[in-house]
Amino acid sequence: MAMGEKRMIMVRFRKLFTILLYAFSSISFAQQLMIVGSKTAYQYDAEHKIIPAPTGYIAFYIDHVGRHGSRYISKPKYEDIAYQILLMAAKQDQLTDLGKDLFKQIIRIAELNKHHYGELTELGRKDIALISQRMQKNNPTVFRGNRIDVVSSRSPRAKETAEIFVESFKSKYPYIQVTQQPEDQQILLRFFDYSPAYDEYKQSKAVKNAVKSVEMASKTEQISEEVVKKIFTHDFIEKLDNGIEVVDKSSVKTRDFVISIYQLYQELQAFSPQVLKDNSLDFNPYFSNDENAWLNTVVSAKNYLEIGPAFDANGIQIKIAAPLLWDMLNTADIAIENNNIDANLRFAHAETVSPLATLLEIEGTATTADSIFDYYSVWQADKIIPMGANIQWIFYKSKQANQPILVKVLLNEREVHLPIKSADYPYYRWSDMKQFYIDKLNKLGLGNIPLQATKD
Repeated sequence: MAMGEKRMIMVRFRKLFTILLYAFSSISFAQQLMIVGSKTAYQYDAEHKIIPAPTGYIAFYIDHVGRHGSRYISKPKYEDIAYQILLMAAKQDQLTDLGKDLFKQIIRIAELNKHHYGELTELGRKDIALISQRMQKNNPTVFRGNRIDVVSSRSPRAKETAEIFVESFKSKYPYIQVTQQPEDQQILLRFFDYSPAYDEYKQSKAVKNAVKSVEMASKTEQISEEVVKKIFTHDFIEKLDNGIEVVDKSSVKTRDFVISIYQLYQELQAFSPQVLKDNSLDFNPYFSNDENAWLNTVVSAKNYLEIGPAFDANGIQIKIAAPLLWDMLNTADIAIENNNIDANLRFAHAETVSPLATLLEIEGTATTADSIFDYYSVWQADKIIPMGANIQWIFYKSKQANQPILVKVLLNEREVHLPIKSADYPYYRWSDMKQFYIDKLNKLGLGNIPLQATKD
């Protein structure tokens, strides 16, 4: 090969490499910005191709559990810490230009949240309505105008989520019978509030020490120092390193302040891009991609430990979802036998969806990490329990007689693998799926027992 041809090939290779590097960097950047744990706004992939059912099969019933939509911050704790520290620095003229802008943003965030703490945002309402509409559109043979059974936790945002979800059904099927289950079924959806053994686990040294090890890690300290350099002058940073007393709070140190700011950064996902633009809200200048990724690891570690696989994917934090799984198994059998209900719809919280997903052993939900510092490589809250998270069991029957009932399981509207053999993935035989979970629950000592028994 001539020298000129070699040079030409090398030039083309460098250009191609540059293009690929740029593309990869852009994708990585976009993905990093979306890493905000369980606060992630619901993401639907419109390009995702639904795998059609085997020939002759049609959908006829859906068993569903969903989380409420994006919400305003639950409590003003992090706002208060950020505001008081920034106010103190402002009075002492020790804010950088970025710090002054952050102070203004915190004030605007507090105004947006005022009188709305814990409520659904407009983005949250819109996402829930769209999930409902897609459920109908993608499964037209399921909704025949029969009965729909609905149950929600007593939380106002869960109840509103249920109302929004069902409203689109009522619009399309004016005569559909919607049966609202009584609120005394809270134990079914808020099982995390009814188990003394689980409460003991959450308060255990093992959990608290694991959380603390991530929060107190040298990398957390190092990143915190880098972040505050963008916000405060050197003199104020020294004070913050030593701890600053604020009203109604214990001493706030650099790490505490940065985690508070990062928590607010995550909460911004609850607002639409237009709301963020209209209010000039943008925390990106304060966190690099690496800082964002690590702080998400810090903040989401509690989720992994308290409602994820943690130290044991069959631990008490997962076992408490057993009554809900039994309910899904039982309601599905009743729906198949009676053929008079279109769907069972349940609306609750991340603390409901995550343990259920792990108990089901849905791919990406049930692997334990060797080290708490590595858990994000096996368990990602942003993919499992974003705002509006949902698990759907979609049931199919054949037009031909004596054919097995099939089930497809969706996590956030995407087909997922289960640890069950299937000749037609993502479609599993209902008899195989049901038997797998019955065997698992019995093996764990979680037989089909009355719900109130979980209080013991």
